[in-house]
Parts: sequence; C-alpha cells; structure tokens
Amino acid sequence: MAVSRRTGWIAAGLLARLLMMAVLLMAVRFVLANYIQWDYTQDPYKLQSYTYVVVSAVVGTAGSVLQIPVAMYLLCKSKRAIPSAIILDISMHADIVISVVLASGVGAGFGATNDVLRYVRVTTWEGGQQAEQALINYYNRAIVPVVFLLVGMVLSICATVVSARLRARATNDSQGGA
Repeated sequence: MAVSRRTGWIAAGLLARLLMMAVLLMAVRFVLANYIQWDYTQDPYKLQSYTYVVVSAVVGTAGSVLQIPVAMYLLCKSKRAIPSAIILDISMHADIVISVVLASGVGAGFGATNDVLRYVRVTTWEGGQQAEQALINYYNRAIVPVVFLLVGMVLSICATVVSARLRARATNDSQGGA
C-alpha cells in the first residue's frame, strides 16, 4: 500500500510541474503580446518589472523542465526501490528556489502595475484622454500574465510540498520507520 501512495505523490508532483510549465509559458506569451501602438521607436511604457516577470517565468519553466526527468525516474523506480535521498534533496531545494523566484516575480508584477496605474490616472498626458486610456488598458492587460505567474507559483508550492513529503518519507523509510 505504501508503494502506491508514494507513486501517487510522485505522479501528483509530476502533474503539478507539467501544469506549472504550461501556465508559466502562457504568462510569458501574454507579457510579450501586450503592447501599445505608438508612433515612438521605443517602448517607454514597458516596465523593468515586466522583464523580471518574464525572467522569473522562464526560470520557473526551466526548473520544471529539469525536474520532469527526475520525476519520471522516480515514478519508474518507485515500484522497485526507495528513491535516493540525494535526488530528493536536490529536487526539494530546487523547488524551493523556483517558488521563491516566482513569488518575487508575482510581487514585482503586481506592485509595479498598481503603482504605475495610480500614476497614470493622476497625470495629465500630452496625447490627452486617448493616451491615458491606452496606458490604462495596457497596464490592466498586464495583470493577466501576473495572475498566470501567481497560478504557476501556487503549482510550484504544490510541487515543493510533494518533494518535501517524498524526502521525509524516504528518510523515514531508510531509517526503518513505517
């Protein structure tokens, strides 16, 4: 019975990582697709925080891509033997780092969007009401990828919980506990 529970936990972690990867790729796509049609050659309205949102989503996706073969290995091996504690340690610590990076990306995205929207609403713009409305629409659309990043962060936390649970279980099994 314990073998099937362990396999279930590993499968849950794999599912969380696959969903996280899909959600984070959608967040990157939405950030890159959001723009305003200006006559300027530069994009002065784009914030560095949105670049950080993209970078944190890419880091989360890369970490998930690196974790999937480990999860597949553990899924295949779990029926025959107790997984190595070193592999589970690395997996757990990688999940913690990914969760922290994604959490900081969510904070940067929501914080910057909120602050800039406040600024846009109280400032008088050269282009008048049309320029102000274009910026407000841009920053309102910028919340969507940050929400996807938030969902990815929650999935990453779920994968972290699974990794910690498997690590604790492997330590308990190797010490002869139940």
